[in-house]
Amino acid sequence: MTTHALILGLAMAALHQQSPPKDPCTLLKPAEVQALAPGAHVGAGVSSTVSAELGSFACMYKWGSGAQAAAVNYQLQVRVSDASKLFPGTSAASIKDGLLGTAKPGTANAAVIPGVGDAAVYDSDAPIRSRARALVKGRILEVALEGPDGRAMKAQVIGLLKSAALRL
Repeated sequence: MTTHALILGLAMAALHQQSPPKDPCTLLKPAEVQALAPGAHVGAGVSSTVSAELGSFACMYKWGSGAQAAAVNYQLQVRVSDASKLFPGTSAASIKDGLLGTAKPGTANAAVIPGVGDAAVYDSDAPIRSRARALVKGRILEVALEGPDGRAMKAQVIGLLKSAALRL
């Protein structure tokens, strides 16, 4: 093996094993998030470390007013996690199969999303929730919305996942 081939191989491996961004708020533009709430002001996202050991970081956007979260308030969370740390010892193919397996055929509120990363799915377990997840560059990317009409915003949540995946 030539020195150039070895260096190229190591560089490619390093690129594939990059850690998730520590600020997932950089994955969506403010205007993209604001489009979810045309009649309200959406402030800047607040980033947090979910688990440093698992390479999991989140960004939370909130808007609305009132005491009951699901009645009048919205929360949008963008989460990025290192798939190899979330599922140690599990192959990328198995992680992909597991993710795709969550979108059961014939289920109205779950679907495979084509053209995003290695695999992507949408699901909604309640009328107030929409969630889109993808395996992208060795990371699990999740965009989850909770609010009064969360499920009705399926297309927007999938659109945000696609935008975030392009910036990952």
